[in-house]
Amino acid sequence: MKDIAVLDFGSGKLSFIVAVRSVDANFAVKNFASIEYPGYYNGEWVSSETLRQDVGKVIAQSGFDFKLKTLYITVPSEFTQVRTSGMVSDLGKKRSINSSILMQIHDKAEGITPSGHSALCSSALEYVLDGDVHTVRPIGEYAQSIFAHMSYVFCKDEFIKDVRSIASELGFKDVKYIDGIWAEGGQLIEERSRINGCVMIDVGYASTTFALIKGDGIKYKKDKSFGSGFLIDGLAGAMGVEYEVAQSLLSQITLNIESDVKSVYRYEIGSRRYECKAKDVNDFLHGRILSELVDFVNGCIAEVKEMDESSSLGNTLTVSPLGSINLMTEFYVTGGGLGAIRGATQFFARALGREVAVLTGNTAGWDKPYHSSAFAAIEIAEKMNRKNSLLEKLFG
Repeated sequence: MKDIAVLDFGSGKLSFIVAVRSVDANFAVKNFASIEYPGYYNGEWVSSETLRQDVGKVIAQSGFDFKLKTLYITVPSEFTQVRTSGMVSDLGKKRSINSSILMQIHDKAEGITPSGHSALCSSALEYVLDGDVHTVRPIGEYAQSIFAHMSYVFCKDEFIKDVRSIASELGFKDVKYIDGIWAEGGQLIEERSRINGCVMIDVGYASTTFALIKGDGIKYKKDKSFGSGFLIDGLAGAMGVEYEVAQSLLSQITLNIESDVKSVYRYEIGSRRYECKAKDVNDFLHGRILSELVDFVNGCIAEVKEMDESSSLGNTLTVSPLGSINLMTEFYVTGGGLGAIRGATQFFARALGREVAVLTGNTAGWDKPYHSSAFAAIEIAEKMNRKNSLLEKLFG
């Protein structure tokens, strides 16, 4: 088994991890460090001038010895675009479908690449064989025609250029890019849920992504500049205190239970101690989550329904009679944003009117939502190292 080095760009934290697949099929972590850094906003670095220094710092803190020459990068959603396309391949006669046939389908992305972007990966939302057999695993099946509902993820060339330059300066010979949202959806959510279509909401420090995961790909994605940092900043403004003071309150706050009028949170400014009404703080945060996060998610759901209605007029092959999102659709939340405040995830689920599962990686001791992107990328990177499956042949 080969060691894998992953650099994970969060919206508030930069993490570096080196791991290797262990005998129990989990990962053994050899090096790890995570630091706060300026991050990004609306698909742009907040401080491109200090990015090289921040990357060098987090790698140095991990104790990494630079023996590995390949660096895997998790690309944040704000630097990517998703495009979908339907493609029909006529095989001439009934044939057994193999990886070579699917690779030809996956390569047909001409004409849909956004300006200033490069392709990261292609994946199938669903295959339809001979017009009536729907599947995400067609290899070994017999068919004359294949309709492939494809999803493509494209990354900003500027991001690729910036990161490759930094990695090269640090001594890495090869840099490979993995879309973070695609990795989380494909590696951490069970196939059963993905076949039906499921919703994943990644809430970070300063960025939130809504993604409709279908089959092996992303059918719909939308980003919003919102996260725990916005909640803390808003709370600081409402209380008239510094950001660090509001941040220190997080360990006391519980959002999923009603606070009585006598309950208080305590905080310090210098040597002086203060109290604030717990109900006032909770009500403020409830309102922000409702107006920013819940409204955003409901807006995305409405857009997906409009998209389904529009596509059903032109092509019925890939449209479920229940639609992409319905009462049976499973919802997942991940990222460190809501997890930073006790009870925030439960309140969010209740406000949304859905059961919402928390999505994490599977490695013991690292199974926290704020590690999900890095460990999903490690899963992909390890498969790319092996180069022995369709996924690696297509995306390696």
